[in-house]
Formats: sequence, structure tokens, C-alpha cells
Amino acid sequence: MNKTLQIVVLIFITIFITAGIIYATPLKHKNIIEPSVHDVLSEDFYARYIENPDEYVFIDVRGVDQYKEVHVEGSVNMPLHTLYDQRKNLPKNGKTIVIICSGGRASGVAYGYLEHYGFLNLERIEGGVAAWVTAGLPTVSE
Repeated sequence: MNKTLQIVVLIFITIFITAGIIYATPLKHKNIIEPSVHDVLSEDFYARYIENPDEYVFIDVRGVDQYKEVHVEGSVNMPLHTLYDQRKNLPKNGKTIVIICSGGRASGVAYGYLEHYGFLNLERIEGGVAAWVTAGLPTVSE
């Protein structure tokens, strides 16, 4: 082979190997793509939920005291700090996991955390319990 052909072959091999390394590396571990949160309005979710509650796992990630004070009817309390252990009991398919908190921040953290562990069946109630109460939807107080 002549020198020019060797250089061209070497360049193509380098490009091929570099492309393989880039495409083999998951993008979620790069700071290239920011995950998005699938927010739903409380009214829209409630309409779907009352039609078929068995399609959802409805999680309130607030603390026990806040949950007892007032919570959304049908939600289960799973405080944010318990998700590490509880995630093993949650379905990754077949049901939609809907997350709620007081106003949206803690449920956003829970959403990102669960997404990190491979849950793609997630929704978050926009505005949290505050928006739910403002909409006049059913709540429970203990």
C-alpha cells in the first residue's frame, strides 16, 4: 500500500473506533440531555383515575405527618427517603406511577430518582396537593 492509502485507512479506523465509543456510552451519564418530567394537571389525572384506579400506583412522597394532615384520596404514603427500598416493590410496566407532594419539588426529586432506576412509567401531579385542593378534588384528613 502506498503512504496516502495507509493514512486514509488509519483515519477511517480512528473515526470508526471513536464513533463506536461515543455511541456505546449512554447519554444519560453525560450532561447533554436534561431529563424531562411528565407533568399532569390534577383535574385531568383525577378524571382518568376514577375511571380505572387499578391502572395507577398513586404515591404521596411527603412525610407521614403532612400526609396524615391532608392527602389525596387513593394515594399511598411513601416518603421520599423511603424510595430507595420501596422502588423494588414498584412496577416498571403495566401501571403508571403517579407522584404527588406539597407543591411539586419533592415529587420532582422522586420522579428523577425513579427514572434513574429505569422507571419510565411516571407522571407527576403539577402543583402537588396545593393544586389538588384548589381544584376542589377529594382529600382525606386523619
